Amino acid sequence: MRLRHAHGWALASALVTVGFGLPAAALNASEAQGRARTAISSAEADIGKISTALSRAKRRDPSIVERIAAGDMLYRTKDYERSIDEFSKVLELHRQGKAPEAARADALFFLGENYMKTRQYLSARRHYREIVEAAPRSPYDSYAGRSISRLVDVALRTDDLTTLDYIFARLNALPASDASGSLQYARGKALYARKDYPSARAAINSVPAGSEYAHQAQYLMGVILMREAMPAPRPEDAAAAAKQPQDDAALRARFAAPIEQFRRITRMPADTESHRHVIDLAWMAIGRLFYETDNYLDSAEAYSHVDRTSPEFPTMLYELAWVYVRLGDYQRAQRALEVLTIMDPERLEIADGSLLRADLMLRSGQFEKALTLYQSVRGKFDPIREQLDRFLASTNDPAVYYDRLTRDELEAGEEALPPLVVQWAREEAEDERVFSMIDDVTRSRDLIKKSRRLASKLNAVLGSSTRVKAFPEVRAPLEQTLGLINKVARARVTLAEGMDDVHQPSAGELERVRAERRTLMRRMGYLPVTDGDFSGRDSSGDRQWDEVSQKVQGLQLEADRLQAIINGLKRVMKEAEQHGVTKDPSSRQRFQAEIVANERELEGYRTRIQQYRDAMDMGRAQVGFGDQRFVEDDNVRQRFRAVFAREVQLAAAGQGGGSAASYARSIQGTLARADAVEGRLEGIKSGLERDALGRANALQSKIAEEVANMETYAVNLDGLDQQARVLVGEVAMKNFGLVRDRLKSIVLRADTGIVQQAWELREEQRIRVNNLQRERAREEQNLNDELREVLDDAEDSQ
Repeated sequence: MRLRHAHGWALASALVTVGFGLPAAALNASEAQGRARTAISSAEADIGKISTALSRAKRRDPSIVERIAAGDMLYRTKDYERSIDEFSKVLELHRQGKAPEAARADALFFLGENYMKTRQYLSARRHYREIVEAAPRSPYDSYAGRSISRLVDVALRTDDLTTLDYIFARLNALPASDASGSLQYARGKALYARKDYPSARAAINSVPAGSEYAHQAQYLMGVILMREAMPAPRPEDAAAAAKQPQDDAALRARFAAPIEQFRRITRMPADTESHRHVIDLAWMAIGRLFYETDNYLDSAEAYSHVDRTSPEFPTMLYELAWVYVRLGDYQRAQRALEVLTIMDPERLEIADGSLLRADLMLRSGQFEKALTLYQSVRGKFDPIREQLDRFLASTNDPAVYYDRLTRDELEAGEEALPPLVVQWAREEAEDERVFSMIDDVTRSRDLIKKSRRLASKLNAVLGSSTRVKAFPEVRAPLEQTLGLINKVARARVTLAEGMDDVHQPSAGELERVRAERRTLMRRMGYLPVTDGDFSGRDSSGDRQWDEVSQKVQGLQLEADRLQAIINGLKRVMKEAEQHGVTKDPSSRQRFQAEIVANERELEGYRTRIQQYRDAMDMGRAQVGFGDQRFVEDDNVRQRFRAVFAREVQLAAAGQGGGSAASYARSIQGTLARADAVEGRLEGIKSGLERDALGRANALQSKIAEEVANMETYAVNLDGLDQQARVLVGEVAMKNFGLVRDRLKSIVLRADTGIVQQAWELREEQRIRVNNLQRERAREEQNLNDELREVLDDAEDSQ
């Protein structure tokens, strides 16, 4: 409470500095009465507008349609997390009976789409299944085909083909087709997943030509034709078939049908973004099929049709470079890889692409550029390999390894793994769901942590005088009511200025009351009346917390700087002997102890900084309408009303002279009217505050229930975490070992390239020297022949 009182007085002094004070020129008695009557009449007339403000505030809450539209916009702008929040609110409103079935159907489908985009496939499957379960009735029937199609995608991406039985059971309960073509496309995709290619082709052929799924259906048809053109060899014949050379003509004839099917797709209209993407995929498929049949010119021509804005463009550049390598056009291959390096520098193939560029430069005789590129690849990936080696050598316990994977500290600090390592580990994973589980656990822990913090903030707000901030539909009329109350209070201040105009020096109680009233008048000038006054108060509070936040951020930067110094000292102590610096063991031990002590002390400072941040978050939540400044406003306003009423009573009794007595008697009616108006407003204010308190208590009860549920979820999450720890740790360790092998291979290839560059350079110089020697021998031979001829001619002449 002391902090809040100090905070309020600090804000009050800030208001003084910005000039919220009384007018410089005093009013005379008659002018003061006129202004006061006008202000009171205005406040009395505005009482009826409070109900209008109340109804308008109730309409501020977004409607169901607005929430769905907002979620759709967030989905289209790829802000998937916020989109999930909006559609989850729609589902919650439906559970409360405040949203229709159509809104629930929209929310379920878009939640599934958002989860698909964020690769949370099991969550997406849950929502799609809810739609499929209700598919026989409207409005879910319009989403049935798309949901089943997505369920097939989930089955394929999670390698859980056992769910196909459920999908076919639901498909059999639905009509064979619909006008949109979604059911036919979903049926064809499900049959393709089951490898029933003839039935899949029949289902795809039933998709209407003008359907929005026509492009996707025709692309799936091309994939089916390609699968049919590549029959899997029998296991006993696989090795023998791999050794036998393939007939190029037979291979081209086999792929003629799928190539023509993909070409048919490229002639379809590119009227939407998804259709353009399908067309680009078709060109990619054509290029790959031509590459497999050694038709490299046609392959390059097909790849060139992929648009630069396509998400497939980086992949196309990498594959096109290999086509040019097969054609022997090393210059074009280098240009394609250079463009890839600029467009997508973090691409997974960037290591192979850089090494390929270096190989091409080496073949083209650009030895210096090749050496530079080989060295850059080695310099980039060798430290990552060493860092990964240290990480893997730190523990052999899968459980500890899993803990390190899921700890927040893994994301920062000296032992942090580069994102590229985790990304490659996912690619090496036989079952990506292992890493998805780690992501889910980490995400769930983060959500629980944020939920706890949010619950603390909400309880802090709902349990304080600023609770009305949580209810905009109550705050708006309450703010208007308080503004009118302050307006009436300001009218009393105006009447008090008139009293100062007619006052006469006096003694006793009147003078003491008058002195107190004058002291309170200055503080009364800070009462907010208009919307701008209330906004100004909110802004002033935010500015003060911003200043505190900036100071704490400065402390954080200083802590980061000290941490960098500590990390540098650690490295110096670790690598000192490599640079020829030796110290006796006692000095080294003393330095190490000092570093450890300083690091421990710095960790304490970081903890205190985080505590300050948490306190600031609570402070920000509690500042604003209804905070200590408004409590002080109420106290000052009530005290001023009582003091001024006593002054008027004493002046009317004749203690201040005849003029003061006459003025006091003349304003008693105005004051009575002000009291009546203020009484009505205080009643409205009390009702709104009781409404806010009731809402706060109800909301706190819901928060308590949600917190209890959240703790149950946390316990369940810990149980799941314990069950999966060893298994996930073993698989993760295996895949990070594969990444280490891949990094070793990259570094080895770079080293080999450096050696090859030196060898090629030596060979070039040797060949150049040999050529120079041969040229010199030839010239010497020519000179000797010429000299012999001259000597022979001289002998003949003699």
